[in-house]
Amino acid sequence: MSGYHIREAGSTAAQELAFTLANGFAYVEAACASGLAVDEFAPRLSFFFNAHMDFFEEIAKYRAARRIWARWMRDRYGATNPRSLQLRFHTQTAGVSLTAQQPEVNLVRVAIEALAGVLGGTTEPAQPTRSTRRWRSPHRARGPAGLAHTSRSSPRSPAWSM
Repeated sequence: MSGYHIREAGSTAAQELAFTLANGFAYVEAACASGLAVDEFAPRLSFFFNAHMDFFEEIAKYRAARRIWARWMRDRYGATNPRSLQLRFHTQTAGVSLTAQQPEVNLVRVAIEALAGVLGGTTEPAQPTRSTRRWRSPHRARGPAGLAHTSRSSPRSPAWSM
């Protein structure tokens, strides 16, 4: 379930979260209505969120998403498997926050956005590789590679824990 495109199109963080979770719950309801047990399929569901420059708002968005998902899966759908309660999500740093005129500042923007994803509990942070190829800077090769290394080596918390 993806909210990335919703945010890139101009939604707020709250709207991105609401539409993405609503989409996820619709999948759960459709699967349950077809006879599948929630704990059979829920551990395989994953989400895709956008990471913007509003650092604390983004962290709060991811933490709220994890909490809402875990509670609804347990209370509304009767999930008992801890993996069913996990909100597995990928974050992609925002493309709309980058500018061609400020490539070095883009490194800072991407770092802040990626850090918000990591601190919010993302399963897999990502940086915009297509955009970084166009950066005209002597630091161009080091920036994205360093961010990828940092985000991969950071400690991960279970996506459902609070």
